[in-house]
Amino acid sequence: MRVLVRIYGVKIPKSPGVNYHEALNRLSEERRNRTLRFVRKDDRIRSVIAEALVRTLFLRDHQVDNESLRFTVNSYGKPSLAAYPDYHYNLSHSGDYVLCAVDSRPSGIDVEEIKPIDLTIADRFFSGAENRQIREIPKDRRIGYFYQLWTAKESYIKFRGNGLSMPLNSFSIRIDDDHIELSEQDGCLVQEPDCYFKAFEISPQYKATLCSESPNHPGTIEWMDCLDLFKKFVEVSGGNYATR
Repeated sequence: MRVLVRIYGVKIPKSPGVNYHEALNRLSEERRNRTLRFVRKDDRIRSVIAEALVRTLFLRDHQVDNESLRFTVNSYGKPSLAAYPDYHYNLSHSGDYVLCAVDSRPSGIDVEEIKPIDLTIADRFFSGAENRQIREIPKDRRIGYFYQLWTAKESYIKFRGNGLSMPLNSFSIRIDDDHIELSEQDGCLVQEPDCYFKAFEISPQYKATLCSESPNHPGTIEWMDCLDLFKKFVEVSGGNYATR
């Protein structure tokens, strides 16, 4: 049984001395400009990690020039590599983590840091069935359940590639123990689902969910140290956009 989709993760370093500029200079001009507009350094590092991760994963397996890679987005804003329609990736970041799913078919991944939240927000964004699920579980588990449900719903929307055009309350997700499934789509019961979910444990303060066409999910996330990622990216990228 072949696992198609792979998940990679990077923890954002807290050290103020992290030098990201060498990696930044090997990104596209658009990404460099967008990164430098961030006021906070951790936001700049997160931005560099995201694109450096995608480029490193692709370049290490394909004999192409870093400078030839061009990113595009569909009409709903989902990014992809323009010349490689069979190479699908999806990024998500929250708090201390950046995650990237890579597959030969569309996939979606979402990670969220668990923070205090007014659960009445679920009335606005979740379906009636999901709100009933939240009310039925013990109060001390509701916040964690909310975030697990949220990441599953976000991963599904990203899998579909429809962005904000697909309301969160237009479909329902059901979670039983560790099993996650699509229970309603556009108000109709799902008889034969065309996607599968898997939750990943990162830390007690985070929830993360993958949605993909294949049920053959990886057992774990492949973690990469941030400084090692930057070093590897410099090795495989070769060129330096900013000095040309």
